[in-house]
Amino acid sequence: MHLDPRMGAFDAVMFGVEGDPLLRSVIILVAMLDRCPDRTVIDDRVDHMTRRIPRLRQRAVGNPLSPAPPRWETDPNFDPTFHLRWRRGDDSCSAVDAVLAYAERMSEADFDHARPLWEVAILTDLADDAAAFVLKIHHSITDGVGGMAMAADMFDLQREPASSPPSPDVPPPAPLGMVGRIGQDIGFETRAARDTVVAAAGFVLAIARDGLTHPVRTVTSAATTTTAMIRMLEPQSTPRSELMTKRSLSSSFSILDVPLDELRRAATVADTTINVCFVAAVAGAVRRHHQRLGHPLPEFRVNMPISLRTDADAEGGNQWVPARFIVPTEPDDLRSRIRRLDPILHKARTDPALHLSTIVYQLLTLLPRQVTTSVAGSLMKGVDVAATNVPGPPIPVFTGGAEVTALVPFAPKGGAAVNVALMSYAGRAYLGINCDPAAVIDPELLTDCIREGLAEVVALH
Repeated sequence: MHLDPRMGAFDAVMFGVEGDPLLRSVIILVAMLDRCPDRTVIDDRVDHMTRRIPRLRQRAVGNPLSPAPPRWETDPNFDPTFHLRWRRGDDSCSAVDAVLAYAERMSEADFDHARPLWEVAILTDLADDAAAFVLKIHHSITDGVGGMAMAADMFDLQREPASSPPSPDVPPPAPLGMVGRIGQDIGFETRAARDTVVAAAGFVLAIARDGLTHPVRTVTSAATTTTAMIRMLEPQSTPRSELMTKRSLSSSFSILDVPLDELRRAATVADTTINVCFVAAVAGAVRRHHQRLGHPLPEFRVNMPISLRTDADAEGGNQWVPARFIVPTEPDDLRSRIRRLDPILHKARTDPALHLSTIVYQLLTLLPRQVTTSVAGSLMKGVDVAATNVPGPPIPVFTGGAEVTALVPFAPKGGAAVNVALMSYAGRAYLGINCDPAAVIDPELLTDCIREGLAEVVALH
């Protein structure tokens, strides 16, 4: 599969914002296993995955003197044992507690940027003979949906491992020298400027053509798009919550789950979608959390990714755009809250500015990295809650002869106080809750409030 040697515009922004460590963008996927997987099988599957998906053997190489985004090049020192680590877990507590404690520390550590930006830890000897598979991957490599497509290489549909197909040859390292990098950077900058101008001009021409046949509609549409674009780029550096204002590099993980059928039924009863029910549960939780701490909060700011990924897209790269919007916590009545949320989420998914995100991020890649980090930070640090919804396998899967008993994502905070990620797997909806303990002083209380919010949703009748 051919992959562009340059990071895409959005990938580059996700990579570059780490000039501010508070904006680190790391995805964690936790797979709880019913027993220790076969080491030979796991080693073979990881090797096959990195051959089939060359990006997993590539490092990001940039030039601090050029605005061109980093290029991906095969790591001449690639060592699979550095990226795949077998560790004996803590059996003095529950398997889930031991895995979450390990995953928290794993998420907080920065990557070695001289190597490919991913790693896997296999935790064995947990309580009740359980084990776990913990994947950590940088968001510049892929998004949540793409990451699940990558991880498919690790899974079987039955306990007995299937034979791996023949592995592709390892791509040969082709590092560029300084002269080659400078030449490539100059070529990229020329193409990027041209492509950005062409994209912007195409957008303007489309408006002009439409204006000849539908002038009133075009003026209205252009005004709406302009307003949406201003709203997209408007700095929002101050959270709405007065409680959740501090930020740190630490994480506190927790897991909740509910039957997926009950969530679907609740969505049907409320004549809405699972995603709206999910956000309604989080809104109710934020309301309870602030009330119990004596700081009522009528509304808060959410950042939610809107996926643009199609079946034709490769696993690598990001195929989504961020939507920021205000979520009301009132009224207290769940049905009324859902009715208020439905049009808000629909508008967020259909915002005309989303279609211009590519142009915006292309422009950001042409700016000095310090400016890009500053602009991105002004858009991200004012977010109270990030929320995402990723589909997982609908049936049980296995890896190395072990059954995956739970599959839980932990998405990056990205400047928010908390990120709540929902993934469906084998008939259940798992929520991975990633709290910043500097912002959420009592993560257990917030988790309890989200549990109550989910229970309220599934109790709809």
